[in-house]
Parts: sequence; structure tokens; C-alpha cells
Amino acid sequence: MPIASIRKQIWIPAALAVVLVILIWRAPVEQSLGQGIKIVYFHVGLIWAAMLGFALNGLLGLAVAITDNKTLAGWLAAIGRVTLGVFVVGVIVSLIAEKVNWGGVFWQEPRNTAVFKVTAVAVIILVLQSWFPWRRVHGLLHLGLAAFVFLTLPSAAMVMHPENPGRSSGSVGIQSAFWGTALLSFLIGVWFVLRLGTEETAV
Repeated sequence: MPIASIRKQIWIPAALAVVLVILIWRAPVEQSLGQGIKIVYFHVGLIWAAMLGFALNGLLGLAVAITDNKTLAGWLAAIGRVTLGVFVVGVIVSLIAEKVNWGGVFWQEPRNTAVFKVTAVAVIILVLQSWFPWRRVHGLLHLGLAAFVFLTLPSAAMVMHPENPGRSSGSVGIQSAFWGTALLSFLIGVWFVLRLGTEETAV
């Protein structure tokens, strides 16, 4: 199916969202968190999808910085916006998950401060991109953002958050739920990237 056709098919993200809801609903509960793990599935899936988006955009940013390609720059802008949107939703869901599972939001928890920093820097990058007309600068900005993300988040100390809720679990069902949620979240993001990207590259 051509990209121009895919971006018009609103049923695609709607169907993926339905599958995502069913997956989380049917996913196994966890011994210590009980039903509270369901919202953690959603939070982690969104963050993992966003991390992949940041990584891909960093690589694309490097390509734009080298080639100054207008089409690639359009896709760079689209992926940047969608990735930030997915990440922000993931952060909001994480705060709800904290309220559900911990009884409150621990604003100074290292992992929280790390995601707030990433959100702030990502917003600044998108603002700067709108100020500077040079595509190579856009590429370097997104490459720098990707580097900041992968230097900041993995190094954040784990105080309340578990080390790795997906891979650390011995349950295949729990692991599958985390990875499945991440995949579906990523695919929904891809649809929005295709929708925005065809508009950006047409400018």
C-alpha cells in the first residue's frame, strides 16, 4: 500500500489501539503490583517506543547533517514531533502509574527528573528547529537530542523504579506484554509519522 494511501487510513491506528487495549486487558498480573502492572505495561511500552524513535531520528539527523537532503529533513521533523508526543504521553502515564502503585508521585525520584529533562530538551530542540532555516543544523540538533536521551535515561539511578521490568521478569507472559505494548505503540507512532512526513516533505 503506497504511503499516501496508508496515511489516509484512519482505521489503521484505531485498530492498533484496540489491539493494544485488548493486549493490556488480557496481559498477566504481577505478584507484587497485582492489577497495577497493567498501567505499567502501557507506560513502559510508550517509553520504549519513544526511545526507538529518538534513536532512529538521531541516525536520520546524522544523514541530514551530512547530505543536507530536503526530503530527509522533512521526515526528521515528522519523526521528532511524533516521538516527542509519544514520550510525553508515556511520562504522563508513568505519573498515573506511580499514583496507582506507589500511592503518590515522587517528583524528585531520579528517573522522573531524567524524563523531565529529556522532555524539556526535546521541546527546546523542536523550537530551535523552527528558528533556524539550515537543514544541517536541524540534523545536528536531533543527533544531539538522541545522544542526550541515551546518556541521560540509562544513567538515571533506580530508586523506586525497577531496573528493567520487561527483561527482569521470569514470566514469558509479562515479558511478551511489555514487548507487545511497545511494538503496538511504535506502529501507531509510525502511522502518525507517515501522515505528518508526507506533508512535511511536500512543503
